[in-house]
Amino acid sequence: MLYALSSADGVTWLSICVKVMVYASTLLAAGSVLAVLFLRSLPEAEQHRLRQMAVLMAIAAAILSLLRLPIRASFLMGGTWAGATEPMMLNMVMNSPLGTAIALRLIGLALLLAIMSSSKIGQGAAALGTVLVAASFAMRGHALEEPRLVLGLLITAHILGLAFWIGAFLPLLRLSKQSEPQITGKLAEEFGRKALWVVGGLVIAGLATLLIVTGGQLALLTSAYSQFFAIKLALFAGVVGLAAWNKLRLTPALEQDAPDAATRMSRSLKLESILLVAILLITAALSTVSAPERTIAATTTKTMLPWAASLKTNVLKGSA
Repeated sequence: MLYALSSADGVTWLSICVKVMVYASTLLAAGSVLAVLFLRSLPEAEQHRLRQMAVLMAIAAAILSLLRLPIRASFLMGGTWAGATEPMMLNMVMNSPLGTAIALRLIGLALLLAIMSSSKIGQGAAALGTVLVAASFAMRGHALEEPRLVLGLLITAHILGLAFWIGAFLPLLRLSKQSEPQITGKLAEEFGRKALWVVGGLVIAGLATLLIVTGGQLALLTSAYSQFFAIKLALFAGVVGLAAWNKLRLTPALEQDAPDAATRMSRSLKLESILLVAILLITAALSTVSAPERTIAATTTKTMLPWAASLKTNVLKGSA
């Protein structure tokens, strides 16, 4: 794992950083919409803030997603910046799964803007936008392997669950600092109740995807991919542990207006946020500098354009 990171060039690191920002802005945009739609105990002021957050993050996600195209072209040119302006390479990237994923994501992000309307049509359009945004992550990488439909559905469900989780963080964090403990406790109780289903879905979708992608042959800690995944799994376990602590101990304390309950909730949410950011970093690195052995083996057997044969290694490294 360390070797894979230490051998990465500047374009690879730039790709990782932009991916993290794309992940974060996209999840915040979709998550803010999901929080508005599904958290009924959100105060009106928080709903307004989340609607504004969704719009700002959707715009940021669109810009950052488009930025990935020239970076990817440079990546495929062996890390040379000339690839960013090379028409042939840009056309190749735009017609690749990455281009398809970005096109679908842009449509979804545009629909998210409808959350500014409180009408049923606006909310329905925004809800559809969250699904399209999540589905865009299933348009490339190992999601293109067979069974493609199953992998696509699993990854889409995984992204939706993660987005909802992240979307609830900001209002919970703000309320834990500014509002009456009972208000925060009520929202935390609703989120905790619904998050039980989200956690279950995330675990099932994640494990099922892992088993399919690796063919059930993941040798833990023997490859860069498995090492990255092990760290990601450990971080997620930490998030789940903190979430359980919040639900079982801190939420009841908030509802009972216990001393320092809001402060402890705020501290726990901040730590949970740090772990989630770390997960996004690991995911970006995981999808850029490594791939499952099964994915590599399958991809290398596919026919490539003769002039693109020399790009095989770089294509595999940037498979997601």
